[in-house]
Amino acid sequence: MLYMEIKIKCDFLDHFGRGMGRYNNKIVFVSNLLPSEEAIIKITLDKKKYMEGEVISYLKKSSSRVCPKCSYSLCGCCLNNMNYEDSLEYKKNKVQNILKRFGGIDMLSLDIISSDNEYGYRNKITLKVKEGKLGYFKNGTNEIIEIDRCLITSDRINSIIKILKKEDLSKVSEIVIKDMDEVMIIIDGTMDYNNLKEVADSIYVNNKLVYGKENVLSTLGDYKFYVSPKSFFQVNKNVTLKMYNKIIEYAGIGDKVIDLYCGCGTISMFLSNNYNKVIGIEINKEAIDMALKNKKINNISNVDFKCGDANKLVKGLNCDTLVVDPARAGLKENGINNILSIKPGKIVYVSCNPVTLARDLKLLGSAYLVKDITLFDMFPWTYHVESVCLLERKVY
Repeated sequence: MLYMEIKIKCDFLDHFGRGMGRYNNKIVFVSNLLPSEEAIIKITLDKKKYMEGEVISYLKKSSSRVCPKCSYSLCGCCLNNMNYEDSLEYKKNKVQNILKRFGGIDMLSLDIISSDNEYGYRNKITLKVKEGKLGYFKNGTNEIIEIDRCLITSDRINSIIKILKKEDLSKVSEIVIKDMDEVMIIIDGTMDYNNLKEVADSIYVNNKLVYGKENVLSTLGDYKFYVSPKSFFQVNKNVTLKMYNKIIEYAGIGDKVIDLYCGCGTISMFLSNNYNKVIGIEINKEAIDMALKNKKINNISNVDFKCGDANKLVKGLNCDTLVVDPARAGLKENGINNILSIKPGKIVYVSCNPVTLARDLKLLGSAYLVKDITLFDMFPWTYHVESVCLLERKVY
């Protein structure tokens, strides 16, 4: 029966930051419940093997619990009820457990690099609009959580949210704001955008440029990058720079490096000082167009870019080192087979999904040893974490 009230004790957090306990031999998932806490909860979903619930009252609270600075709930920041150091420990333990469970890899010690900014770190957000209300979708639903200010995003983005709240958004479904060195606003729908011209360098409406620049600029370290509406760019500049420096450290110095899933060329540019030749491969043509422009504005001559399926184009190439930074789905089986066939001496694997990382490391394990893994807290207060892994070819 739904909406019954039960007492539950949280044993641990799942991979999505939800508290987990047991009731009548069923697993119970509860948001905003930390390990060792006890609470009275309301059951909101009752399935054959599991239930979901919401906290009504706490009977026992964890020493890790803090009062969230943000008043919104269930919109992504599932760890904002936990002190920051403990949230880092959760992410580290999570990756260790996933690597062992799905990859058979026992990493007894992992370093996790924190974010210098726990708030205000995001340079891009995607806002949903429903019935004129602006905000985020509640986790797992199409229900809008209307927001006035998002604490994890930049002040400039929040000032734009303030402007948007005064506009008629009844014919809009989504608004993306990118706060680089310059600001791009991407609108899906129809609205009066004249007031946005004062705060934006570029405005797109329904994939059409209606104001300002075609692309905006972003500085990262010693490099400048053009960012287009659809090209990917990391959302936390501070942690991105730390992560790229680790990639450079793992990659070392050599003659030739291949950068698979290179996007708009950010990692390729950072590798260009340490290698005589860099080849970046990416299937998204818009990203490759940006990469070529980025190569030009940074006056780099030893980087070439190819547009196509990275899993296929890597076949037949050769390199000292291979860098891969795939989407959440990880590498494809044919891609792994092609990587194994070209036998790079080192592989640097950058991942936003520890489950697919573990799967792929297991498949690469026939020829490569995992030498080191460093984690990066790219998204404080969420369950997400970035991993950078160094693999070296086995010597027989």
